[in-house]
Amino acid sequence: MAPLRVFVIILLFANLLALSLWKGWLGGELHHGEPERLSNQLNPDGIRLVGEEPRAPVRRAPVPAQAPAVEGKVEEAPAQEAVAPQACVIFSGLSGDQTRELSARIAKAGSGFKLTEARGEAPSSWWVHIPSQGSKDAADKKAAELRKLGITDLFIMQEAGPTQFAISLGLYKSELAASRQLDALKEKGVRSAQVLARGGGVSRLEVRGPSDSLATVVSDLSERLRGVNRLECTP
Repeated sequence: MAPLRVFVIILLFANLLALSLWKGWLGGELHHGEPERLSNQLNPDGIRLVGEEPRAPVRRAPVPAQAPAVEGKVEEAPAQEAVAPQACVIFSGLSGDQTRELSARIAKAGSGFKLTEARGEAPSSWWVHIPSQGSKDAADKKAAELRKLGITDLFIMQEAGPTQFAISLGLYKSELAASRQLDALKEKGVRSAQVLARGGGVSRLEVRGPSDSLATVVSDLSERLRGVNRLECTP
């Protein structure tokens, strides 16, 4: 009976050991079958690749809110009016009265004009004459010689001064007309006649303004400014 008892005790301990291993009482881990192995394989959170760092969650910048579109008509900028180009005209050889009249008329025409006045020493006339003969008798003798040459339009200056007893042969507004008279006298044999510029204090008026308005003003003044030089200038 003793060997049988020993065999039963050994068998009992073997069953207890198998039960302990199967229950995991001894620290081991037993897999109870195919369903448990499949559940472990389908657990994605438990999967890790060797050497891979965990990735931080990607943050996306917030999309700025757009202002709602305002429906309505788009206002168009008003069209700019065409501006007339600037022009410039110079009136030269003006007397004092002509300068004042021209300035007053242009000022009355509007505020878009700019006037620039310059008073020069340009001669106002050219005098064709024979210089002083020194005495009245000498002047009378010279005048008689001129009349014999067919020159009757002459005058002996009587007023005291450097031109006393000079013989005047004509006073002209332009140097060109005086030069022509001098050439005509030379053709008749007069060799002592001369041309002398006289006067001064004439004005030069420069007018700037819109081309269309300035053209109208100049046209209106054309009859009143006969004999006055008119030139175009750079605006």
